[in-house]
Amino acid sequence: MGQRGNFYFLFFLQILVFQNLLSNDTLIVDPLLEKPWTDDAREEEQRSYYRFLSSSKEVPKVKLEQDAFGRNFHIYPSMKVRYTIDNDYHKEFPIFGDADLAFHEMEALLLARRDFDALFLGKGIGLCQRLHETKEKKFMPSWAVQANQLNNQIRAKHKEEPHEMSMASEPYGCYEGDRDNLGDLYLESETYRYILKIPSTLRYEGLFRKYPGRSTQLDKSMLRISRFVEFISPVRDDSWDDMDEAKVLQEAGITKKSPRKILFSIGATFDEIPRYRNEKDYYKFWDKERGINSKTMFEKNFTRVEDNGDYVSRFKSVDETGMVSYYLMKEYYFYKSPLGFILSLSFPEDEKEKGEKYWKTIRSEFRVRDY
Repeated sequence: MGQRGNFYFLFFLQILVFQNLLSNDTLIVDPLLEKPWTDDAREEEQRSYYRFLSSSKEVPKVKLEQDAFGRNFHIYPSMKVRYTIDNDYHKEFPIFGDADLAFHEMEALLLARRDFDALFLGKGIGLCQRLHETKEKKFMPSWAVQANQLNNQIRAKHKEEPHEMSMASEPYGCYEGDRDNLGDLYLESETYRYILKIPSTLRYEGLFRKYPGRSTQLDKSMLRISRFVEFISPVRDDSWDDMDEAKVLQEAGITKKSPRKILFSIGATFDEIPRYRNEKDYYKFWDKERGINSKTMFEKNFTRVEDNGDYVSRFKSVDETGMVSYYLMKEYYFYKSPLGFILSLSFPEDEKEKGEKYWKTIRSEFRVRDY
């Protein structure tokens, strides 16, 4: 009985020690299994772990949560996180503050066999890591390492489809803030070697269209256009009337007017023949692509002036009901053979203050990597 009593005493003592370890704020990891992470990366992992752990404790089984964009994911008692990829799911750029969550989204996309969407997200996660590394040297948390591994797997699997991969996954991006404040959106392209920053209120059309932008193989060059849009409220004076507008729309044979918008476009070209064009006449190529010629300039009262290396244009816009308004357009052209770029931001003239602010952000961070 003495031995049996000692056995029970030691058994309950082990239970108490184990419970004490679980309640400790220090995450217990076998040193032999640890990866060579930096202290900062380990702290980030611990924050991520406890964020999901504290959430999962609120319910005994599975908890349904939503991310910053209203998309569903589940947290299991084992602390496993799984995104729901269904008809309500839509793509988004990752947020730096939730990059660990974005990795679980990437895993779910792969399970749903949406490889290119996963690559789009994975590249964005990598950009989040590199942006933060400029502020915190050697920043390499596990979510960045794991996302990079999955990126490499996708590239290897689809190595015979380079154009399709590029179209579906570029430009990729990362919101620099967190779920409460997205901050600005950084964008990058591996194919065309650029990086820039835009306001987060401009939404990439590739998030809600199957075939975003435009990609064309021309006679002697490749072209790619990506667009970002912000819809803004209509202008209505004191005499505006719902019924009068509905009548005008009905007479015009339409159900609603196109919304006013701020539109940002980045166009890129790659010339297969060196020095196919030059810096001075590069804008003429984009005028031709956009249908800007002497006839349309006359019809739209189009004017353009140079402004400290940029261009400012003003033109007339007529909506479906015949209402006339004026838009401003800011443009910047860059050409260094074989690559060339256009940055273009158009906005209603009465939104000039906002447009100027957006353009300052866009121009401040546009860079092209050496080639």
